[in-house]
Amino acid sequence: MTSASALPPIPAREDDRLAALQRYELLDTPAEPAFDQITRLAAKLLKVPVALISLVDRDRQWFKSRIGLPMPETSRDHAFCAHALESDALLVVADARQDERFANNPLVTGDTNFRFYAGAPLRTADGLALGTICVIDDQPRAALTPEEEEALRDLSAMTMAHIEARRAVGYLHPVTSLSNRFRFLADVDGMTAEPADSTETAVVIDTAASQQYAELTRVLGQTCADAFEVDCARRILACLPERTRLYHVSPARFAFILEGHDAPDGELVSTLGRIGSAIRSPFQYQGVPIATSTGIGFVHRSDSRPGGVELLRAATSAAHQSLEEQKPWCAYDEEQDRAAHRAFLLLRSLTEAMGAQDQLHIAYQPKVDLRTDRCIGAEALLRWTHPELGPISPAEFVPLAERTALVRPLTEWVIAAVLGQVAHWRRRGIALPVSINISMLDLGTGDFADRVAAMLDRHGVRADWIDFEVTESALMTDRAEVDRQLRRLRHLGIAVEIDDFGTGQSALSYLKDIPATAVKIDQRFIRSIAVERSDQIMVRSTIELAHDLGYLVIAEGVETDEAYDWLRLHGCDFGQGYLISRPLAPTAFEDWLAAGAFRPAAISA
Repeated sequence: MTSASALPPIPAREDDRLAALQRYELLDTPAEPAFDQITRLAAKLLKVPVALISLVDRDRQWFKSRIGLPMPETSRDHAFCAHALESDALLVVADARQDERFANNPLVTGDTNFRFYAGAPLRTADGLALGTICVIDDQPRAALTPEEEEALRDLSAMTMAHIEARRAVGYLHPVTSLSNRFRFLADVDGMTAEPADSTETAVVIDTAASQQYAELTRVLGQTCADAFEVDCARRILACLPERTRLYHVSPARFAFILEGHDAPDGELVSTLGRIGSAIRSPFQYQGVPIATSTGIGFVHRSDSRPGGVELLRAATSAAHQSLEEQKPWCAYDEEQDRAAHRAFLLLRSLTEAMGAQDQLHIAYQPKVDLRTDRCIGAEALLRWTHPELGPISPAEFVPLAERTALVRPLTEWVIAAVLGQVAHWRRRGIALPVSINISMLDLGTGDFADRVAAMLDRHGVRADWIDFEVTESALMTDRAEVDRQLRRLRHLGIAVEIDDFGTGQSALSYLKDIPATAVKIDQRFIRSIAVERSDQIMVRSTIELAHDLGYLVIAEGVETDEAYDWLRLHGCDFGQGYLISRPLAPTAFEDWLAAGAFRPAAISA
C-alpha cells in the first residue's frame, strides 16, 4: 500500500486540468498510429524497453500509447507521471527503489519492476498538464545526458503538437463539442487491432426525423436547432455508462459504442430504455414544447470486424427502421439492409438506364369498349431490364425515383418514348390514343404542362392523341398546384384519367371539382367482382356516380369472362386486363390489332 507521504500531489488548478483533458477527447480512445510512432521513437532514442504517453485522469493514469507494457492503465496513486504534473522540468527517477516516493509502489515491487523513470509533461498553451511522455527501464540508470533530455522534451512537444492538430483538424462537433463522425470512424477503425474475440455494439440515435429537423431550423432558426442538439446531447450523456464516449455524427444524430455486448439484453437494453425515455420528452424552447420523432438502432460488430463506415451505416439503417416502424429501438436487420442497398443500386443504375438503348422500354396494354369489344386505346407501361439484375418491376423502381430528383427526367423519358411511338403509329394509320402515367411530383411542378406542350410540338403529336393517368393520391397533395396543372393540360386538349380510383383518402364528392374526363377503378375491386358482393356494391355505386358527373369509367384488372360480363351489364364503359391482353411490345401490339384484337367469342370457345 502506498503511504500518504508517497501519494502524488494534487495540482493547484486540478479542476481546470481535468476539464481540459475531457475537452481534448483523448481518454479511452483506440490506438492511433501517430502516437505509437512517437512512443517507438522514444524507446529507440533513449534505449529503454518501455515508453508511454500517459494521461492522468481523476483517479487513474490511462495510456494513449504504450510500448513494452501490457496494462492499459493504472491507479493514479501509483502513477509516477502524476508527480510530474506541476513541474516544468523533467521528472527523472534514477532508481525507484532508492526513492522514498516510489520504493513501496506496486509498480516497483511487483512484476513490472520499474527502476528507472524519466517523464516530460504534456502541457497545453495555458499551462495545464494533461499527462506525460515517459520512458521506463527495469534497471537503474544514471541521470539523462543533455542530449537525452533535449530528445525527451522534443518528443513532448511533438506529442502536444499532434494532440492540438488532432483537435484542430475537425474531430469535434462545433455545436456540442462532442467527438464528431470523423472521430467515430477513426476510433472504430482503431479497434480493428484489438483481439477478434472482443465485442462491441454500435448505437445510433436519431433525435428527430430529417424533415422535422429541417422544419425546426426553418421555422425557429438555427439557434433553436443548436439548442435542441445541445439538450439532446446532455440527455443522452446522462444515460450512458461511465466512460462511454458520445459522438455527434450528423445533424440531430448521435452515436456511441458499448463494449462487451453481444446480445440485446442486460445493460444494452437498460441503456437504450433510459435514452428513449430521456429524448422522447418534449424539448422546451422559449416556453414552447417541441416534440420530435426518434429512432434508435444498434448493430453488433461481427467476426469480420467491419470498418467504421460500414458499422455506422448499419446502425443508422437500424435507427431509420426504428423511426419508420415507430419502435423504441431496432437491431440491425441484414435482410432489410440488403433491400435498402438494392434500392440504392437501382437508383444509381436508373440514370444510366435512361441513357442506354436496351434497358428501358414501353409495353402497351390494350383498352376495349365493353359494349362493342372494340379496342379504343392503350396504356403505356414502363419496363426496365437491368443488365445484371434482370427485369425490375415498376412497382419497385418508380416509387424510388419519386423520392429523388430522378422522377422528372424519368417522366420525360417515358413521355418522349410514347410520343415517338404514337407519331409512328399515326403515320401507319393506327389512330388510337395512348395513356401515360404521371407522378404526383410531376403535377407539383409549376411548368409541367408547359414542358408537355413543348414535347408535343417537338414530336409532331396532337394533344388529343394522348391522355394522362394520375393517381387519386396525387390529386390530394398540393390541391391548388395540381388543379392548375390539370386545367392547363385540359386546355391543351389532353384528356385526364384518375387512376386507381377508390384507393385514396378523398371523398367521392371531390369528383365534382376534378378537371378530369374519366375514372379508372382499381383492379383490387375488379378481380373478385363476380363473387364478392361488397366489391359489386362499391363498383356499381362508383359507375353510377361517375356517370352522373359526366365521367367515363374504366375498369382495370379484368381477368375473367364473368368480370367482363358483369362490368358490361352494369354500364362500365371500358375495360383493361389480362383477359383482353397482357402488355405488349409495339410490334406485338400491332400484330394483336391485325389479328382482330379482342374477341370474346374466341375466348369462351
